[in-house]
Amino acid sequence: MKILSLDTSTKITGYAVFYNGKLSHYSSIDKSDKKDSTERMAAMIYDLITLIKQEVPDVVVVEETVVTRNP
Repeated sequence: MKILSLDTSTKITGYAVFYNGKLSHYSSIDKSDKKDSTERMAAMIYDLITLIKQEVPDVVVVEETVVTRNP
């Protein structure tokens, strides 16, 4: 079983890929150079879709989002 684990953010999203319960590899998607939030989110979504298509995981796990400031 292949699991893609995501620690999402609007600027940098970390990810890890586990295969049969063992860590295969990990990295991050960094969009912190894009100042416009709409452009940054669109670029992050595009890269996440590309990652999912590339990895073809059986399961995608996303860390729960915690808002610590006024949304």
